[in-house]
Amino acid sequence: MKGFDSIVRWVVLALGTGLRWLREEMEAAHVSIPLTDGCLNEFVRDADEAARYAGTNKGQSYVERLRQELALRASFVQRWTGSDENLSLREEESLQALVRIARKYALPRRWKLSEPVVVEYRRMRPSYLQWTDDIDTGAVPQA
Repeated sequence: MKGFDSIVRWVVLALGTGLRWLREEMEAAHVSIPLTDGCLNEFVRDADEAARYAGTNKGQSYVERLRQELALRASFVQRWTGSDENLSLREEESLQALVRIARKYALPRRWKLSEPVVVEYRRMRPSYLQWTDDIDTGAVPQA
């Protein structure tokens, strides 16, 4: 990362521009659930870290890389809250970090209900006969 990118990074994070950009990306991805500021800040910090590590690419500035990373976080939140797809089984470390953040802040997941199935259950004896088997005879006072 160049010196100029370091200064731009500090200004973007200090002014809260990254948080505003993430909220804009969330709106563009049609994420309708409310997220806490702490959750959003952690997603911004994770995107910042990813943008810094991708800093060897000389064709893009830090701001462009950060915007791409924020768009990826917004699409992840949309996938996480909009489907029951198993995202934690993938091997990507960045995805694991996002899953960790989502679980830490208990982001809701959509899940499918299975179709109801009729299951036959046969009792060997009527259930009203069982209550007498459980009585301890020593616990009952005898006259």
